[in-house]
Amino acid sequence: MIDKPSSSFSLENSDCVYADYNATAPISENVKKRVFEVLSKQTLNPSSLHRKGQETRKILQDARDIVHSTIGIPNDKEIVFTSGATEANNLIMRGIKGYQHVISAIEHPSILNSAYKPHIIPVNPEGVVDLSELEQILSKLEGNRAIVSVMMANNETGVIQPIKAIVEIAHKFGAICHTDAAQSVGKIEVNMEDLGVDLLTLSAHKFGGIAGSGVLVFDKKLMIEPIIVGGGQEKGLRGGTENIVAIAGLSAALQDIPDLLSKIDEIWGLRDQLECELLNLVSDIKIFGKASKRLPNTSFIYMPRVKSDVQLMNFDLDNIAVSNGSACSSGKVELSHVLLAMGATKEQAECSIRISIGPGTKSRDIKKIVDCWYNVYKRSTVI
Repeated sequence: MIDKPSSSFSLENSDCVYADYNATAPISENVKKRVFEVLSKQTLNPSSLHRKGQETRKILQDARDIVHSTIGIPNDKEIVFTSGATEANNLIMRGIKGYQHVISAIEHPSILNSAYKPHIIPVNPEGVVDLSELEQILSKLEGNRAIVSVMMANNETGVIQPIKAIVEIAHKFGAICHTDAAQSVGKIEVNMEDLGVDLLTLSAHKFGGIAGSGVLVFDKKLMIEPIIVGGGQEKGLRGGTENIVAIAGLSAALQDIPDLLSKIDEIWGLRDQLECELLNLVSDIKIFGKASKRLPNTSFIYMPRVKSDVQLMNFDLDNIAVSNGSACSSGKVELSHVLLAMGATKEQAECSIRISIGPGTKSRDIKKIVDCWYNVYKRSTVI
């Protein structure tokens, strides 16, 4: 085991530097413990009327209560468990009928690919949505029902969006507002009531839970049609027996949030150390969104003239896990739509990687990342 921080997160391979937290966070020890507890019950159908079924229903309700209190959900909102933020986002875009879709140019593919003929809000070169453009779009749509969907923080650059201002503009024009908070929970404070959004989605495996569980929170007044039909589970919006094991893991991960947030300053310092050392070594690199408010753990870095797949291969050989921030399901590397929306050149988009650290990251890990990055740069750019 690596040196274990005071949080409940650890990685088993001491030789590995894990710097891909935005792809998935290590499963927390508390989540593992809770999952094993729930698995030991063996029969887990909350729809059953017998005692075993009712015991399982209590697990489900307790998890709902924990989501409600941890994310600051107002009483006029409903909670539905899904298989993740992707399904929750699809349920919004495809299940709420008769609304125009207004989305940012940097949304996750689960929004981009499920929205119908969306109106695209551009972003500035630092990755922040253009509020004046949003206002213009909504003014042209006035008289039409609209959903505005802007992610709370970008999964590639970490840039945090001005959600409160977006909500204010959306509501001024009678639109409803959704934010995908998958990358934000556990990294920054997330309080739905404070944000003022009408809908919010999140995914457990981004903050220490296990993949297979997410949440959609929505205003009770909204009419949503299910995209998965079945026995009427989850208020009729998500047919099929609930994944109690993953949901219990999600609730345990949410209980780790205060501990995760207590590490923000430390993680922020390590991220700044990483960026400062790289900038001192190579002056013509670019860190996307650096001038914007960002998640404390995320750096999307351009290495001049060195393709991202070359970088990733060398990092992997050095037992360091990082990401290019964008890959389709076939495994073919694609140019980041996020970077292109920010005005990056094709060469910059081809030569950038995302480094996303977390509670398990140590100063020595940053040194190893910097050393590997610089060695790759020197080897690959020798004339």
